[in-house]
Amino acid sequence: MEIFRLKTLRIKGNDIFKKKIQFNFSQEKDSFAFEAPYITLILGPNGTGKSNLLKFLIEVFRLAYDKKTESENIYYPNGKYYLEYVLGNDNYTIFNSLSWENENLDSIDDEQGERGIRFWKNGSEVSPTKLKIPESILALSIMLTDKYLFLRNPESYSIYKYLGVRRDSNTAGTRSFIGKTIDHIFAASGNKEFTESLSEMLSFLELGKEFYISYSPRYKQHFFLQDLTVARFEDFFRNYKKHLPKRTTEPWSIPVFKHLKETEPEIIPKLVELLKLLSGRLENYGNSRAQYFEFNIFDIKPALQKLFPLLPYLHRLNIISYPEITLKKDRHYGIGESSSGEYHFISTIVGLLATITDKSLVLIDEPEISLHPNWQMKYVAFLNKVFKKYNSTHFVICSHSHFLVSDLKPESSSIISLRRENEETTAASITASTFGWSAEEVLYSVFNVKTVRNNFLEQDLTNLLGLIGQNSKDKKEIRRLINRIEQIPVSDNDPLKEIIVEAKSFLNSND
Repeated sequence: MEIFRLKTLRIKGNDIFKKKIQFNFSQEKDSFAFEAPYITLILGPNGTGKSNLLKFLIEVFRLAYDKKTESENIYYPNGKYYLEYVLGNDNYTIFNSLSWENENLDSIDDEQGERGIRFWKNGSEVSPTKLKIPESILALSIMLTDKYLFLRNPESYSIYKYLGVRRDSNTAGTRSFIGKTIDHIFAASGNKEFTESLSEMLSFLELGKEFYISYSPRYKQHFFLQDLTVARFEDFFRNYKKHLPKRTTEPWSIPVFKHLKETEPEIIPKLVELLKLLSGRLENYGNSRAQYFEFNIFDIKPALQKLFPLLPYLHRLNIISYPEITLKKDRHYGIGESSSGEYHFISTIVGLLATITDKSLVLIDEPEISLHPNWQMKYVAFLNKVFKKYNSTHFVICSHSHFLVSDLKPESSSIISLRRENEETTAASITASTFGWSAEEVLYSVFNVKTVRNNFLEQDLTNLLGLIGQNSKDKKEIRRLINRIEQIPVSDNDPLKEIIVEAKSFLNSND
């Protein structure tokens, strides 16, 4: 089976990564056929460039996509770079030949306007058309300030799917995010694997296996009729003044209808069929005269299923309201009443479930936001379980939560730790297996955070002082322990500082 795996990215001269930096997304020893997606976890505090790194990956593959499709508009990433990845049995490289010292590139002449861009396959230069790139690139975030690319024309970069909360480049809205989530559900609801994964998601959030989507009808007396005909449907929009005599301005749905009639006239009879079906599903809100219709995603008849993709048309024509989602825990409640963790998790994961493909690159920025620590600790296990079929896919997750670390399986994951020093970001690979580590051990060994009850720091100190007390000759181990403890930030009057000084003195006296 073909797989996609990022290997290495080197950058310099970028607005964020000015000095040369290397990110090792996977190692040669890693298993690329494990029954789970490959996960790279990038850890670091705010300001280290995590989000910008995800954006940069999107931009490099956009450049490759533009070249492959011979686009008239080419977008070049900022700075110099070298990206290496595996797709299938082949090794590919995208890089700027003017940016790296390499004797093999000295003889390459840069074509006019190419900016040194080169594409290589298994060590030999190839044309962009021979390059393979991921089947899809999916960008998830719940932050209004995410750094992801937002396209006015998604078809200009068709393999890229933005699954964030923004509805345009600068704004976001709850309604539009819910609407987008429901569109994803309708597009994939006929897929058995999708509904099974949706059930897994609800179980993860400790919710019942019920997922209702509801709408309120508009102009009910005109459209929600058992005897509705195409002629009657079209007459409403052609002669709206007859049907809406009190209306003084043209409804905004009229231009929508005209465009639909001109570009997709075959859709209109299907909309009529759908409205006739829906007319028999209207229910009252309690004792109110207001009505609605709803669907439980886990209990939909095939005849109705095939018409689901038409619901957005009814919304654009202002025949139905914005959709609502209803969930169940101890009671039924709208998604607007759910916790921010539930709301964000459902919205992003549903989009991912509906759009993921084999050989994808999945980018997730700070998934821990709004998630309870218990959910954070189970997050990676959830991804491995729900997306186990997509072991050809590479997930890159940026986070500053130590709770995500302990579920990473060493054979199918990597960890990159970012730090900001002297206004520059540095990257280091964590080579130790962190699977099963406690939060205390992760804080100490990965984040260099010393806590009051950190048993792992205490153990290192005990071992160091024991070696010194025994006048040990094992300088390598003493030096390792000193270097490990020395990374912990301490104040000038912290006793830990005195221990480090004494240990170094012991080493020097025995040289």
